[in-house]
Amino acid sequence: MDNNSVIGSEVDAEADESYVNAALEDGQTGKKSVQRNYATVLTEEDIRALMEIDVQSVSDFTSLSKAEATLLLSHLRWNVDCICKQWSAGAQSVRDSVGLLELDPPSDDNEYFCGACGESHPHKNLASVSCGHRICTRCWTSHINKIISEKPAAEWNLWLKCPVRVGLHASCPASVGLETIERFASKREKFNYNQYLLRSYVDNRETMKWHPIQGSRCAIDLSPGSGNASVSCHRLVRFCWNCREDAHSPVDCKTAAKWLLENAVPCPKCKLRIPRNQDNSLKMKCLPCNYVFCWFCHVDWIEDMEGTGGDLHFCTFDAVLSDQRGKMSESDSNRYEDCYENWDSNELLMQKEQANLPKLDTIIQELSNTQLENVSQLKFILEAGLQIIECRRVLEWTYVYGYYLREDEVGKQNLLKDTQERLKKFVKNLKHCLETNLQPFRYEEEPSKDFNAFRIKLTELTSLTRNHYENVVKDVENGLASVVSEGEASGSGRNQ
Repeated sequence: MDNNSVIGSEVDAEADESYVNAALEDGQTGKKSVQRNYATVLTEEDIRALMEIDVQSVSDFTSLSKAEATLLLSHLRWNVDCICKQWSAGAQSVRDSVGLLELDPPSDDNEYFCGACGESHPHKNLASVSCGHRICTRCWTSHINKIISEKPAAEWNLWLKCPVRVGLHASCPASVGLETIERFASKREKFNYNQYLLRSYVDNRETMKWHPIQGSRCAIDLSPGSGNASVSCHRLVRFCWNCREDAHSPVDCKTAAKWLLENAVPCPKCKLRIPRNQDNSLKMKCLPCNYVFCWFCHVDWIEDMEGTGGDLHFCTFDAVLSDQRGKMSESDSNRYEDCYENWDSNELLMQKEQANLPKLDTIIQELSNTQLENVSQLKFILEAGLQIIECRRVLEWTYVYGYYLREDEVGKQNLLKDTQERLKKFVKNLKHCLETNLQPFRYEEEPSKDFNAFRIKLTELTSLTRNHYENVVKDVENGLASVVSEGEASGSGRNQ
């Protein structure tokens, strides 16, 4: 059984009720269809469980203790297969490379001298790592705490060695592992080291990335071969797997970055990206965290205004804006305003639909008491709501794609407009059915004979909308290639 099948919140068709939906759209140009893959949302507990599986696997294969196996994994990028191959090829070489020495254990004398401070201590107050050098409790604590608190985490494996000097300039090469750190480090340093192990595990997994929202302790585990994917998690935050910005399918990361750089800014406090004010004012307020800052220079608005009476703002924005406007023609300006208005309005509509999802969940619970007892049979309602959200998201970014089309690409511009209008009609019909046709059943006290017909209609509308949505994604990601083909065909016809 795959480890992920018993850990985390694996996303499938049955998980929509809990909003743990991680359907992925392959965003690579040239794909013939929209590829859907699946991801797993992992909590810290889930990640540690996966780490434990790898530790146990290496321990069993090498006959090392779990603490030694953890040390081996942390040094060799948590690559179990690579470790097993290297171990089979030469165990001693692997031991030497990570500082796992193989020496005779020290004698059990009642009194011994600390190899670091030279003072005499009872045997019970001394401990050693694989080198056998006895170090007292005080020296171990001081040595470990100093390295973890002062050195960058990326260098801990380099510095966490036995503190005994074995020559004029050389330190003992024996590494200090988790078992010693847990025994002697202070509470804060133990916590920091365990967090380091956690982060190193995720950072070294090709299919894992940390959730991009600041403060989140979740990771996303993505199936291999997903390409440029949009990922959503149980917090209903959807982001691009490659650039970790907001999901931007069907445009590529480069195009999205260019647009966002010009039209949205990350909140300096919570890092969520906020669209520019429509009135072009510099004063921005992040609604999720209520932070107020300057759109152009990102400083705290109130602190920057202190002593100025709130009327002055010292940054170079006005000069830059004047220069940009001077370079933009009237037609370019109109195209930009039209694109931005559509992009922003679809973003707001999408946010509104996202905020409506808990209401749909409530409706599903109500209907499970009157129409269908099995909640999973009512998931078609939530699927319709989720499809509307995804359509709004794609519509939002198709306007960005259209903005960056050349003026002479008239065929593509016209096709894109027709495609957008058709998708908006699908969304309108689906939304009407979801909101208007659904409402009467909420007040039925008994099962309604019309509910099954409604279920069939909403399911079919969702399917039709999804098909058109996928075609839009495919066509735009392929650069509206059908227009190019038609143009080439007509051009060749004229030349005959």
